[in-house]
Amino acid sequence: MNTRRTKREPRTKLPTEIPLDDGAREGTDPWREIGGVRFCHWDRWLLRLALDEPEGLRSIAREFRRRAAASRGTEHVAEAMLAQLAALEESLTKLRLAPATVLDDIERASKWLHAKAFRRVWHATSIRHTPEMERTPRKVLGERALTGNWSAFPVSPAPYFAALKSAVCDGWYDYRSTGLVVTLLETGVEHLLFGAQTDDERLAIERAALAAAIEAMERIDDSLGELGQHFRDHEHAYLELLRGVVGRPGLLRDLLELSIWEDYGLFNEVEPFLGTLTEPQADLALRELANIIAELRVSNLDYQLGKARRLRLAVVASAKAFSDAGESEQCRRR
Repeated sequence: MNTRRTKREPRTKLPTEIPLDDGAREGTDPWREIGGVRFCHWDRWLLRLALDEPEGLRSIAREFRRRAAASRGTEHVAEAMLAQLAALEESLTKLRLAPATVLDDIERASKWLHAKAFRRVWHATSIRHTPEMERTPRKVLGERALTGNWSAFPVSPAPYFAALKSAVCDGWYDYRSTGLVVTLLETGVEHLLFGAQTDDERLAIERAALAAAIEAMERIDDSLGELGQHFRDHEHAYLELLRGVVGRPGLLRDLLELSIWEDYGLFNEVEPFLGTLTEPQADLALRELANIIAELRVSNLDYQLGKARRLRLAVVASAKAFSDAGESEQCRRR
């Protein structure tokens, strides 16, 4: 009696299960070009997933916004995906195309492509970035806060910032070398201030010193607090210079954004400074903060949003003092 099992023939794959690619693909690899607009495989996967979502790409974006706010270790992946989605929707708008029309009939029907897209998009813990993914709201707004508002200054801090950056070599500095870095930065600032002839130049130099210190913090172990003290010394000098010109367009916005995005707890005097604003200056600060808070809320940047709200409370306290003083004056006159 023959007891050998008959080997089962493999099931023939359905047309929708056949791989559409002839090899491995990275999300950053080129996929298709339409009307001069290039799409990558991240775009392809997002478009395929969107076919099965109730609101298409909007549903995918909503889920990534939820993940970005969850802070579970993959928020940077979620933010990168949101940046890619925004770029994809911009391309579709430019071409006046619906998402489904960028895929061909085979891609729209492909279960293989859906499974791959589902795995690569929803289960990603680290990803290779496209240029669009590098421009997340966190990165764009952070860069703007550090150096992006300098066109508002009568004298730009940019050349002074470049000079101070060049004084510190690239590389990592442990706590034993922090004093050397601080000496180099302080010597550079003193040299620049020695050549300054106007308060506008001094304002620009002190603002550049703040930016240079913040950037240096990324490469320094400041366990002894030497760079932090250097920063606070120049924070005080900067705010004293800013006090007389804070009403100039853009300067208050620059201070508020820098304080919100500085991530090392270096600022010490900004909230007391806001508490001393005049009433018109306090009104301006509240308008600027309203715009900043709206931008942060839309981008789901909760940590920076919390800092912006605390600054608003400091300004509101100042505005309330004006209101109380006005009421007291009215009562006295009666």
